[in-house]
Amino acid sequence: MAYFYICNVMHNLNTALGLIYILLLEKVKLIQMFENRYAFLKKWNYSGWAIFLIALILLFRIFYIGEYRSHKYIWGGDVMHYYAYLPALLVYHDLRLDFVKEDPGKFEHKFWPVTAPNGNYVIMTTMGTSMMYAPFIIPFHYFLKITGQEAMGFSAPYKLALLLSSLFYTILGFVLIRKMLKPYFTDLAIALTLLCTIFATNFLYYATREAAFSHAYSFFLIIWLAYNTSSYYKKPRIGRAVLMGISAGLIALVRPTNMVALILIPLWNIGSLNDLKKRAAMLLHQWKHILVFILAFLLICTPQIIYWKMTSGQFFFNGYGDGGRFFFGNPQFANILLSYRKGWLVYTPVMLIALLGFIHLYRRHRQFFIPVFFYFLINTYVLASWWLWWYGGSYGNRAFIDMYGLLAFPLAAVFHYLLIHKNWRIRVVPFLIAVIFIGHNIFQIQQYFNGAIHYVSMTKEAYWDSFGRLNRTERFNDLLVFPDYEAAKEGRYPKPVVKPKE
Repeated sequence: MAYFYICNVMHNLNTALGLIYILLLEKVKLIQMFENRYAFLKKWNYSGWAIFLIALILLFRIFYIGEYRSHKYIWGGDVMHYYAYLPALLVYHDLRLDFVKEDPGKFEHKFWPVTAPNGNYVIMTTMGTSMMYAPFIIPFHYFLKITGQEAMGFSAPYKLALLLSSLFYTILGFVLIRKMLKPYFTDLAIALTLLCTIFATNFLYYATREAAFSHAYSFFLIIWLAYNTSSYYKKPRIGRAVLMGISAGLIALVRPTNMVALILIPLWNIGSLNDLKKRAAMLLHQWKHILVFILAFLLICTPQIIYWKMTSGQFFFNGYGDGGRFFFGNPQFANILLSYRKGWLVYTPVMLIALLGFIHLYRRHRQFFIPVFFYFLINTYVLASWWLWWYGGSYGNRAFIDMYGLLAFPLAAVFHYLLIHKNWRIRVVPFLIAVIFIGHNIFQIQQYFNGAIHYVSMTKEAYWDSFGRLNRTERFNDLLVFPDYEAAKEGRYPKPVVKPKE
């Protein structure tokens, strides 16, 4: 079985690793030929080419292997809620969704509103993701109208717009990560970090197959907030305070629980208690900038507050109602990290390296350790306290993807430490890590496609029954245990027990 597993991994990686080897380890002859004429290519180095390779492979996965042709995976699940604001506004000009009430059967597969106490329909989720979609959806929509084509919000051009939006924010997020890491780590360490962040994690799946979910957008916004915050502290300006407020507001509207990321603002670049005292004094001195930040934040959030008041009659409306809650007194740390059902580190083991990287970050770059580590701890606590700690049907635990931009810091710290080691055998380790974990992740994604990893019902027995196999066995379904949703609503999580087949 192990031999079969290794062979499949190597088969999947053959082409990708060949490209990585050429681009990252060899001096490419084509670049040598033209580097004098095209000097800008020198500035890219390894990390620039890594981003270029990421963009190419994401495009390949989206358009060649079928994600673009899939309707189910683009608008399925939560995306139906996130996206609803745009067709309601652009096509039906009715954010109250009265048109849905008039003909519910016609729209049952397009709009899933909840009913407010006053009887009105309300879109369940906040509008932040629609705001992120909008710069791509609106041009496509009006182009279709101008050219006399169908512009009803759910045809192929709208799918293309959603996929392009996700790709754009994903790549832009990696550009920002590269820019933030570059002064502190070797370029090769950054390149390996970028490649592992996408190809060795479940982000690869959510940047392609279910690209319109909120994770690519939150990934970008959180690293953008960190970038804006870093820029502000280097040179405090009102314009940068405005950008901080805009990015913070969008984070809140895309996924409200991600407001935990705002802890980065006071803690960024803080490496000691003395630094914290200086930061407090500096912020008090720049109180006008704080006011501008708050105003920008509120400006972004105002449309949502107006929408809630217009539809529900309330300034703040919980679209989840009693269907979702937090159990802060019973966080499921062990489950969310290590469970076979959907444990983050079980299905994304490369992040074990990132967690180890906090040690190196503490020793050498404490100004990043404090904000990133405390954000990771607090956010993991919030995620583990959500009643549905496995976050529905997914490949791996998708809720952690939003943090991957910041987890690039400890991951880069590990790669940097190993690559500058005097012993060449140690310097080889980062490449082995990349090969093993990228291969493992690609293999697992194929298992997920083939049904050898279940979207919600995995158990220890099912995991090891499928380990090393691309396709599920005949006994696989008998080893699955569907989660007890009713118990979860009460904060109870019974251990899954596989019943023997009668």
